[in-house]
Amino acid sequence: DRGWSLEGERELIKQDLQLLFNFISNQAVNSSFKLITASLPAMKGDPNAGSSSPSAIKKMKKPSDVLEEMREYRDADGNVKAECNHCKKTFDGSSKKGTTHLKNHLESCQANPKSKGRTEELKMLASLIKKKSVGGLIEHFSNTERDTTDEDFDHSSDREGDTSDEKRENSDGLDPSVLKSRKDEILQLYQEEKEKLHQFLKNLSCRFSLQLVALVGLFEVPCSLVVHYIDDSWQRQSKIISFWVDDADIAMEYVKESCLSIHGKICSVLVPFQIPPAYDGESWFSRQGSLPFAGCLRNADGLMDYIDGVLRSEDYFRDGIQSLKECAHYVASKSRSDERIQLDGDVQRAICWLNRVPDPWGHLKYFATAVRVKEAFFELGQLDSDFRTINLTEKKWDEVTATLEHLKFLEDVAVGFSSGKCETPIIVDLPYVHKILKDRCNHPVDDCLFCKKVMKGAIDLFFSKYYLIRVIAVILDPRFKMDGVQLHCKEIHGSDADRCLEKVNKDFRDVYDAYAATDTSNSKSYEMLDAMGRPSSPKSELDLYMKELKVPAVEEFDILAWWRGNAPFYPTLARMARDYLALKIPFDHRAAEGAGALVHGGLLCHYFYGEDIPELIRPLVCLKGFLGTAEN
Repeated sequence: DRGWSLEGERELIKQDLQLLFNFISNQAVNSSFKLITASLPAMKGDPNAGSSSPSAIKKMKKPSDVLEEMREYRDADGNVKAECNHCKKTFDGSSKKGTTHLKNHLESCQANPKSKGRTEELKMLASLIKKKSVGGLIEHFSNTERDTTDEDFDHSSDREGDTSDEKRENSDGLDPSVLKSRKDEILQLYQEEKEKLHQFLKNLSCRFSLQLVALVGLFEVPCSLVVHYIDDSWQRQSKIISFWVDDADIAMEYVKESCLSIHGKICSVLVPFQIPPAYDGESWFSRQGSLPFAGCLRNADGLMDYIDGVLRSEDYFRDGIQSLKECAHYVASKSRSDERIQLDGDVQRAICWLNRVPDPWGHLKYFATAVRVKEAFFELGQLDSDFRTINLTEKKWDEVTATLEHLKFLEDVAVGFSSGKCETPIIVDLPYVHKILKDRCNHPVDDCLFCKKVMKGAIDLFFSKYYLIRVIAVILDPRFKMDGVQLHCKEIHGSDADRCLEKVNKDFRDVYDAYAATDTSNSKSYEMLDAMGRPSSPKSELDLYMKELKVPAVEEFDILAWWRGNAPFYPTLARMARDYLALKIPFDHRAAEGAGALVHGGLLCHYFYGEDIPELIRPLVCLKGFLGTAEN
């Protein structure tokens, strides 16, 4: 008679129900008690539940799942009501009414994330986000808020490739806060797509290469994280999985956060800047998986940043710049006061360029400009004894020329690595560098300050990290195998070629053994026959691969198709190929440019709309990456 409420305190309800069930078990069961017990859920752990009055208890129905998403209560008049947990609408909750009307509401409730209507709405939102810029979304929902027609969704303004939204990005009169009315939908779609993407990546039987694409040089650095992999069909794929705008020093924390679902399957990370010493990202990644971690690699931009920083800290380099500036300043002043000195347009521009401190990344252009005016400076020295005293000596000019050749070499090789050019050397070490530079500028290697101060550090930081990746990629190319490495070692190292090859062979086999150890059931060995058809010693799949005839070295060759077809014969090597050949994908400019465009667009959104909808910028930009491809 006291009535009960699902909103009452749990302990009091349990006590009331216990008393009620005990009473039922000892008294005659009348129709009113049957009604009560049939409508109440059985208590977990109650020894009497289900045991007393079998004829009544057996007929108890399991409470409808609908009630889990409704709040049942009595109003002021004592009527039973049911309130939707999602939209807070109220319905008749009496037992006579049943639950069909409640179920129908939940299926159509726009606030219910499981409803059919919500699903269709999220599909439409996903299509809008994929095709429109953030400015276009704001305009679209502004029109919706003004009760204007939404028919333009299926018309030409939403066609793939339409660029009108980009023009709207800077349109005046747009109110970004209109997206707040869609906040729940946007965040739900973001969470669902993020979970689907991470589950998909987690289920792939391969490892991944991560690429951090950033607009460096800003106080807050916008970044996107791209994952590269070879899918189960042996097709190269790229996917943008995260975006943020924050301090560069904590970028690796965002990387960790974004790849937690695949953190044990990361093969390499390509970054555009030096990882802060306080954060040992390489150690963190190498500890996550059982297979060798290829390393945190620096791209060409990161290498040039490093060189710029080292050069600016070296006295010999600063002294050379200062001497060139003094010469340029003297020539500029003299040309204005001495009619005998007439400078043509190219020389005037060169003098102007040399008369200032080189910009970051401007050292190559600075020294190239200096070398172009070298002969003009010598001619002026013949006419002007004062200039002859401040002009660089022949030895200093040789150092300038050597510095230029060093910088050109570093840029050429770095760009070659980043673009995947075929002529890029397999191994870049000091012997290789010395041989190339001797041919280019004939400078004395032993006395080269640039080699001592800059080149060795650049090799350790940049090229040495690519060493094993490039060696494995060449050996796993059935057109070359060990031949390409052998030719390189013999050409560069001469009599020490055997020592170099021994190291390469050992390093490759160490990686192979690590892969074989993680999946012994699939690693194969083959019983071999000699020339007489008699059994001989068995060979591992690696030995058999090395012994097998090479594929003709034609330029047009689908290496992934070859490995897809030969994976059953070389399962362990195929796993290595799938992981290490995927490392070529970060050098794909389409993916890099697509990720760069996303970073640029995200930066604009951050500044244009960040104050109005800060909590929606990252989900919206990430959804652009989730729903598209890295190239698009």
